[in-house]
Amino acid sequence: MVLRMSIARSHLRRLGVLIAGLWHDRRGAVAVQVAFLAIPLAILIFGLVDIGRLSLQRRQMQDALDAATLLAARSTVTTTADLEAVGDPAFLSEVAGLNLGLTASNVTFTMGANNQVVGTATATLKPIISNLWSGADIPVTARTTVMRAQGAPVELVMVLDTTGSMAGTKLATLKTAASSLVDKLTSGGTANVKIGVVPFAQYVNVGVASRYQSWVSVPADYSTTSTTKGQCTTVSTKTTCQTQYYSCTGYSDGVPYTATCSRSINCVTTPITPVTTCTQDKTTTTNYKFNGCVGSPPYPKNVTDDDATRVYPGFLNLTCSATITPLTSTAATVKSAINALSASGDTYIPAGLAWGFNMLSSAQPLTDAAAYDPSGKNRNPRKAMVLMTDGANSKLMRASNGAHDVSPTPYPDSPAVQANTYTAELCTNIKAKNIEVFTVAFNVTDPTIKSILSTCATDSSHYFDATDTGKLLTAFQNIGDSLRSLYIAR
Repeated sequence: MVLRMSIARSHLRRLGVLIAGLWHDRRGAVAVQVAFLAIPLAILIFGLVDIGRLSLQRRQMQDALDAATLLAARSTVTTTADLEAVGDPAFLSEVAGLNLGLTASNVTFTMGANNQVVGTATATLKPIISNLWSGADIPVTARTTVMRAQGAPVELVMVLDTTGSMAGTKLATLKTAASSLVDKLTSGGTANVKIGVVPFAQYVNVGVASRYQSWVSVPADYSTTSTTKGQCTTVSTKTTCQTQYYSCTGYSDGVPYTATCSRSINCVTTPITPVTTCTQDKTTTTNYKFNGCVGSPPYPKNVTDDDATRVYPGFLNLTCSATITPLTSTAATVKSAINALSASGDTYIPAGLAWGFNMLSSAQPLTDAAAYDPSGKNRNPRKAMVLMTDGANSKLMRASNGAHDVSPTPYPDSPAVQANTYTAELCTNIKAKNIEVFTVAFNVTDPTIKSILSTCATDSSHYFDATDTGKLLTAFQNIGDSLRSLYIAR
């Protein structure tokens, strides 16, 4: 637009120079040319100015209408009155200071077909040239159609770290953030939105009811009984010590923290009158049962979603995170699962990613998801995963049986190279299926895992470095805004 106005001004200057030159030319023929050409040339130049003004006003109106219609579409309202209550102030705010003379009567917002919000703006422009003989204004119109993203199916899986280091305020904030995300995506109806939850720590809990599925291999529950014979012990000395406290570094799920440790000093042992204590025979029964905790199939089956033959080993007498919640359109079910989360265990991120991947795949072991968008654009359905963790991998997979019970050596200073490699491969394979990946590093200090999480995300706008609880809440709010994102389809 600036270019057109510049061209118009350039033509005016040239016209002025031409007329001035011709005016001083005393030849009669040239004077006649001046008389015949000056007025048409002036009309042409001022016409270009009118075109430039018209194009500028239309562009300014269109930009303002785009912004206002997007805002109206982000709301959950559907009636014309409610849409205009949101869109009108936004439009007027956008055009303020542009001297277009527009009011709320110049713009309308309505619901169109296929969950579209339609914005229309009209105005008039008083031209320089045509106004000389017609007095008519030129109408200027703009139109914007915005698709509400919830018009297409959305499948979201939240892969949430519930390890021991998440206990307390961190887990409480995560519950608030995740529940708010559910509310944002399901407000106004849940028919086209399905959400699943994969809590993870050292293992993932697929539920006791899954033990007889073809994709799980679990030994039968059993019990053992052992008897310890009673014995007598005689004590004839007593040791008394002083306790010394000092500051030390403790580790919760591989995450360091400042702790208070103690040790015994100045111990003194003195003789006492002998005391004999006896115990009776004791019989103990131990029950070994499946609580839903599963390990991983061997590599590379543990990092893919398309091998129907893979089998997950189930382990007896393990306790792990809360049971996964498969994709569902019932918001109350998802929020109940989130509120039931508890913190315990160490970190093995590949387990959470693998089951998040499984949950978004229509193939076994979980079959609640729709097939991937055949167009490869991830729009119908739109599949997304949120991975949130507060620390680095602190466990490795045991190759012999798929258990996640090997600690890096020396622990905790040695990186979990194998687990980090599997994490990165899973991220690559997930994104290869065009799944949208959001990653959240919650108060993470380890540079290696932060780099892995950043690379795992779809792009830099999908990675969040949440250094405190406030930023965690903001991260989930931004994820919700992105998943409810709208696109202009005019």
